[in-house]
Amino acid sequence: MAIVVSSSPPKGFFLPVAGSVILKKKEWTCIHQEVIFLITFFCPRCGSIFGGTVRPVGCSCGAPLKSSIDWTDLDIDQSAPGMARYASALPPLDPAVSMGEGWTPIVRSTTGGPFYKLEYLSPSGSFKDRGSVLVMTEAKALGCGSVIQDSSGNAGASIAAYAARCGIKATVIVPRDITEAKKRQIELYGAVLEVVEGDRKTAASLALSLSDSTYYASHVWNPLFLEGTKTVAFEIWEQLHFRAPDAVVVPAGNGTMLLGVFKGFKELLQRVRIKRLPRIYAVQGSHCAPLHAQWNETGEKVFGGTLAEGIAVTDPPRMKEMLDALRVSRGDVLVVEDETILLEQERLALEEGLLVEPSAAVAPAAERMLRGAGMISSGETVVVPLTGSGLKKIPSRRPKKQASPDEGRPLFDNLGRKIRG
Repeated sequence: MAIVVSSSPPKGFFLPVAGSVILKKKEWTCIHQEVIFLITFFCPRCGSIFGGTVRPVGCSCGAPLKSSIDWTDLDIDQSAPGMARYASALPPLDPAVSMGEGWTPIVRSTTGGPFYKLEYLSPSGSFKDRGSVLVMTEAKALGCGSVIQDSSGNAGASIAAYAARCGIKATVIVPRDITEAKKRQIELYGAVLEVVEGDRKTAASLALSLSDSTYYASHVWNPLFLEGTKTVAFEIWEQLHFRAPDAVVVPAGNGTMLLGVFKGFKELLQRVRIKRLPRIYAVQGSHCAPLHAQWNETGEKVFGGTLAEGIAVTDPPRMKEMLDALRVSRGDVLVVEDETILLEQERLALEEGLLVEPSAAVAPAAERMLRGAGMISSGETVVVPLTGSGLKKIPSRRPKKQASPDEGRPLFDNLGRKIRG
């Protein structure tokens, strides 16, 4: 893989990079696996186009950048591991950085209802690995010695894992109230963990202020991240025998799953691989639901803590993009109470054998609400990505099916002899 880069980027900027690259004024051409396509970086707010030798973390107007890949044929390489099967429609993905992320199982609910896509089986335990592998491919190709990331846990752990594979020092900034399991996971990958007082927005502001001196491996601001998460849509389409579902229900904080799914299905629709977009339903915890407030124009500005800490984002930078995706897909925004989230986390483990964290449980809980309200019919195909592992935040209590006379009684004595059963 030949990389063309300049010597040192201006402060606050990182360079676009690809496999054999020919740099042009406004865009760059990538020759990848004998497929030639154009990757363009642009501002969705003011229309500015970025390319050539540098691109900023965000546009001068304040908006995060988006990317567009001019791919024609989705040449699926079934011999490639994970999401690399879609390399013909992706930015460069370094095989040495990849851990086989993607191509997660899709399983039908035991009730015959939705399909669950098991994103929590990703290498670091969340869907964020899909974006991290592309971001860290770029960081490695640029020769970066360090990266910085802000996170509520999963994105930080993911970037830390891929940074470890690249031999790059990672610093991850997190709010104090994330789970100890996620803090420990980040540290085990060798990253420097910086815990700050305040919420998720405080951590993001600090990371952005430090991005002048290091590569900002942001899952929110770096458009390459959404190029990775769009493969969730590609996989759903392929796993459903090359058809789109009627609806997809996703948790939404910063919107990387929501926007990735929308981007993937939109690209399939533009190339006539599907006949229509699925309805996309976004779900938030009731105590921190800025997207719901904007969608319903409630005027609410103050938000609190929620059991679903992974989506507790008070001011997502890509808010307008999220709203646009919901409108275009004819979707909606739902909120779920903390008690309902906990009950769904327990139900999934007890009835489905699926252990997910609270932030992942909001989507299946909402799907049941939608079905109960008749907004999803029994004949519709619905997919619910389960975004994060329950090992990151296990239920605080043990779910029970039905009490029995032997409940709580030991099966063996202290010597290991069976005393009942």
